[in-house]
Amino acid sequence: MANNIIIQFTETEFRTLLKDCISEGIKETSQNKEEVTDRLLNIKEAAVFVNLAPQTLYGFTSNRTIPFIKKGKKLYFKKSDLELWLIDGRKDSLKEIFKKDQIKTKGGKYE
Repeated sequence: MANNIIIQFTETEFRTLLKDCISEGIKETSQNKEEVTDRLLNIKEAAVFVNLAPQTLYGFTSNRTIPFIKKGKKLYFKKSDLELWLIDGRKDSLKEIFKKDQIKTKGGKYE
């Protein structure tokens, strides 16, 4: 049977302890995310990440369509660069296009 230890806290002490624990957990999580996004991926890992065949990635690197790092005969990809590359290819929805078209000019008229 485990030894149970019961400690009494005031409400203020408990809130302070809880806030400290939560903020510490958030800091650890954000540090881990930064490490993961700046990670270098090899060709196979990058292909899985962007959901493309490795041969397609080789083609993109030869056309300089995708950001990459080459050391010797090896290709590497920064995960954060791949995320930006994917986002850069995003197309606006019809709703977003319509909203952009409805911007007022200086005279108060719609373009």
